[in-house]
Amino acid sequence: MTPLQEMLRWARNNDILTIAERGVTTTTATGTFAGETSLLIAVTNIKNIRSIVVDSVTLTLGTDYDYDVNFSDTTIKTKITFTSAQTGAYVVTYDYGTDKIFDDYPRSDLKINSYPRMSVEMISETTDAYGIGGTTFIESGLYTFVIYGEDQKMIKERMESLRLKLKQQAKNFYNFPFVKPVNRGPVIKSDGRGQTILHANQDVIGMFKVDQV
Repeated sequence: MTPLQEMLRWARNNDILTIAERGVTTTTATGTFAGETSLLIAVTNIKNIRSIVVDSVTLTLGTDYDYDVNFSDTTIKTKITFTSAQTGAYVVTYDYGTDKIFDDYPRSDLKINSYPRMSVEMISETTDAYGIGGTTFIESGLYTFVIYGEDQKMIKERMESLRLKLKQQAKNFYNFPFVKPVNRGPVIKSDGRGQTILHANQDVIGMFKVDQV
């Protein structure tokens, strides 16, 4: 799971846009594991896994599992891969549908009913040596969340919710030990998207990621 993938999944799981606005539905897959290390869910348009509970224990994304919503054997499925074999009854909660939160910017030709939307994108990464051995590095990443819509009040409210949730979950990310909101931009007209679409951005720094090579 890359840092950008994690930021996208975090935004979808935290309802920065509601499930109705996103155009998704939340449902569950259930069953019983007997030493499995992976699970396939045969739904073509899953967008995010909200949670996985096995034998009454909630697993942690990154530490306990990762997932690929575009896994393909003969058709598109979601493949969940566990870091250790799982045993017991499971409940996987996920969203499926069209979605309006993506890790790129929306096309300029989208119609008004395609909004509100949200984009998550990486702006920059910095790397520094972590000691003098030449094999360990410490990294930070700068990411931006951009909310688009025609309602200025809605955008401001979503931005406040985004900032609050980032602060509340600052130490809950997998790729970065600490994440903090930094620069927040004003609500402005979104050029090239007609007269009615506005947007605002919130930048986020992911800090203290240590890599060994």
